[in-house]
Amino acid sequence: MAVQGYILSEALSFVEIPHRVVSYCTFWNYTVMHRFRDYDDGKEKNERIFEFRASGDNRDGLAVKAAYDTLLDRPENHKILILLDNGKPCDISIRRPADYTGEKAVKDTAFEIRRARTLGISVLGIFAENYEDTAAEKRIFGKDFAYIRDIRNFSRVAGAYLCRQLEEE
Repeated sequence: MAVQGYILSEALSFVEIPHRVVSYCTFWNYTVMHRFRDYDDGKEKNERIFEFRASGDNRDGLAVKAAYDTLLDRPENHKILILLDNGKPCDISIRRPADYTGEKAVKDTAFEIRRARTLGISVLGIFAENYEDTAAEKRIFGKDFAYIRDIRNFSRVAGAYLCRQLEEE
């Protein structure tokens, strides 16, 4: 994930497109958003993406909502949210009686993706894990979902999507 995020961030920095890179996970009853670089940061901040560590559970729907809420305040005409995702929104906690997993988690994440789109934000889900796990991804992201069979194609697929989104208006 870190390498994919770095490649994408480097490309966006090269063409001077403001962007933010974050990761998120659940820690006890909190969703923690780790910001590696922010919109107006210089290219040198892209190196911080390598600090990414997968840990804990995640509430994808909540993290997506937090990401698009701040994106709505940006002045740019094109607002694009790209999620590098594993297709498994899941937050199981011994401190909460209602777990966030399975159908409940997929529906919540899909709802927030649709809501972002109704607010004018383009959303792409990029998935580079086991093909057997793509069913949830397709339900969450619909048509704007890319399955990367070969990681060497990551930058080509993500770049083509970005170009298409930027050319639409």
